[in-house]
Order: sequence, then C-alpha cells, then structure tokens
Amino acid sequence: MDVIPLAEESLGVRSMALFVRTKDVSILFDAGVSLSPRRFGLPPHPLELARVRELRAKIIEYAALADVVTVSHYHRDHFTPWYKSEYMATDDDTYVQIYKGKLVLAKSPQGINWSQRRRHHGFKKSVEPIAKLEYADGKTYKFGGTTVTASPPLPHGPEGAKTGFVIAFVVEEGDERLLFMPDVQGPANDAALHFAYNASPTIAVVGGPPTYLNSVEWATGIRNLAKLASMPGLKTLVVAHHALRDLEWRQKLAPVFEAASKAGVEVKTYAGLLGREDELLEARRRDLYKLIPAEPRGVEDEEE
Repeated sequence: MDVIPLAEESLGVRSMALFVRTKDVSILFDAGVSLSPRRFGLPPHPLELARVRELRAKIIEYAALADVVTVSHYHRDHFTPWYKSEYMATDDDTYVQIYKGKLVLAKSPQGINWSQRRRHHGFKKSVEPIAKLEYADGKTYKFGGTTVTASPPLPHGPEGAKTGFVIAFVVEEGDERLLFMPDVQGPANDAALHFAYNASPTIAVVGGPPTYLNSVEWATGIRNLAKLASMPGLKTLVVAHHALRDLEWRQKLAPVFEAASKAGVEVKTYAGLLGREDELLEARRRDLYKLIPAEPRGVEDEEE
C-alpha cells in the first residue's frame, strides 16, 4: 500500500488530502484545500496564497490517477467546490478535473448543519452529472483484494458539536490497514475512539485536537489520541490538521508522544511522511507578515 500526502497544515494549508494506492484501487481522500480567511486578524500571506495554488495543482495531478475520491464532510478544506475561490485555488471547472468519471464516496446529508447542507446541495447538483455519487456512511466496498469501509457518522469534535458529523474510512489490503479519520479533533468523542479501535489499523491518519482554539475543550482529544497511540498493531500514527494550527502542538500533545514511545509507535506528520520539515504557515502568519511585509488583501467571507 502506497500512502502519499498531498496537502495539509504541516505542508502550509488547511487540508487532509491524501492519496492511497493498493494493487486494486487508487483513492484520493478529501480532495479539498483552503486557507483561513482570518488568523491573528490577518488575511492569508502571499506565501500561503502561492502554496495553496501549488498544492491544488498537486491534488489535480493525483486526481487523474484516482479511481475513487472521498468527501468526509462538507467543510471547504475537504472537498472541491463548483465555484471560483482564491483561497481554495479553484476556477469554475476545477471540480470537473477532480470528480469527473470517479466513484465519489461521500458523507450523506444526515446530521449535517445548515451551512454544510447548503454546500452539499450545490456539490450534489454539480457532481452527480459527471460522476457516480455514493453516500458511503457505514458501507463497505470491495475492489479485488482491497476492502474500503466507511464509518457511520462520527461527531466533528465533541459529542453534540454544532459542526455536525464526518465519516472516516478504513482501507485494508492484506496485513495493512489504513485508518483515515479527519476532523474528529483528537478524537474528542467515544464513537470515533471505538471505531478506530475496531479498525485495528497499522497506520492511522487522525485529525488532532484544535489546541489553537481557547474556546474549545481539547483535553479529551489529547487523552483519546494518546489511547490511539498505543493501539495494538499500530505502527505509525499521523497527527494532522487542526492540531498543527498551533506552533506549540508538540508540547501540548506530549502525552501522545509519550504513549507512542512506550508502544513503539512512530508519530509523523504529513510533511514527516514526505521526509520534510513541518511548514506551519497559518500558525506563523503573524511572523510571515513581519519577516516578509505585504499589503493585506481583501478577505473571502467564509470559514471552512
């Protein structure tokens, strides 16, 4: 099984885009990429704008190789929209390059909030004519010797979170099992924790706790992520996404590193899987404007 990181916070953007290839099927997980409209009171720095264009091109490149494309939920950093956006590096037809002719395994409208329902409606209307759109919640798919299983809807963060629900995926090929579990924020809920344990992954890619948000209780997410780090059979834990919007994420996630070390599990980021240093451009936005002065531009009006 080949696991190829494409875009994510450690690579300088908001995303969890990941390409996974087995002998039987190629899957592009969550083909979205975006930038935060406001961080530290500032819009994206020109370096971030250049990076989002670079990584959008990478996603398009790998979309051409994919048989399956997933949509875990309808936040803007997890799918490609049907309209033009500078912060997502899209034109009016970028979504066609991503989804045309693909099997699209997507989150159903079940349990999603108003803003995501609105996006789902536009996504469905645009993608259904060009792709095979399948609501994957709780379903299993066979591709030769590869099995792909989607979770039931899992809370996007703590139980009862207003941000709704996501679906996770497990890819199984022989003795290898990859868990792709975005935006569970740790996980910060028991449903996601139990799904992860039952999946028995050898590699787990998990959206970590949003320690950069003072308004969110993230101790539960750290505690549960430490539990995942010591799962039997796990070899590699990839900590991703919300956690890496904080320059001090490694210190704050010290219990996770400690549990992983005791269990002999390697902790990586997307950048680490590529043999690169983390580039937390959003978390460094204030410093970027100081080091490389630039005139702030207008701001797109929608977060995630």
